[in-house]
Amino acid sequence: MHSHILPDFDDGAKDVKVALELIEKLKKQGITNICLTPHFYTNEMSYIKYLNKRQHAFEKFLPYIPEDINVVLGCEVYVTDYLFNNSDLSGLTYGNSRYILTEFAYTSSFSEKTMKNFYVLIQNHGLIPVIPHVERYHYLIDHPDKIADLKDIGVVIQTNISCYTQNTPFFKKRKMLKLIDRGLIDIIGSDTHSMVHNPPDCFAEALKTISDKCGTRAVKLLMENAKEIFDKAIGD
Repeated sequence: MHSHILPDFDDGAKDVKVALELIEKLKKQGITNICLTPHFYTNEMSYIKYLNKRQHAFEKFLPYIPEDINVVLGCEVYVTDYLFNNSDLSGLTYGNSRYILTEFAYTSSFSEKTMKNFYVLIQNHGLIPVIPHVERYHYLIDHPDKIADLKDIGVVIQTNISCYTQNTPFFKKRKMLKLIDRGLIDIIGSDTHSMVHNPPDCFAEALKTISDKCGTRAVKLLMENAKEIFDKAIGD
């Protein structure tokens, strides 16, 4: 649901060889559906330029993608005021869906101004924001009721697999598992950039940790939520 596998585009896979290595690691863990979500920094590049550049990179990569892997194109958009200079943001969603991966400053306290951005995306553009790697937003982790408020207005919450491995600090892992147990996390993703930066080889370990601590039902819900988004992304 969140990856930087699209080669030679942002700070993710530097070339096709690395991209295919990342895909192979995911395949070995049973992953068959992958969302390519390269960064879009709205203060650095225009909307049209981003779409053209991303499409060009995707078309170059397409012939190399294994036949048994399904991919959809999306983006991880850093939300600034510049984003709303565009009347149509549909090119930034997961494929043909209305879901859009929206990143904010990690220091955000999700004030009235930030919440207004969510309402504009939802009400004015008809989109469904997905917050990536929620664990990076200290305010949200310390105020889980705010996560509940976001979910109440339709926001989807994503977490990274790196929070649920043997290398994750105990208290951080426990906090994140509690959020899953409370139903405050909707989907999980690798956010993989390379074999060093967010390596994808702990996906199965993360799911096992969640299953062991929160139950198989929790994993099933994470997978069902991801499938719903992916199915809409590849739909007509």
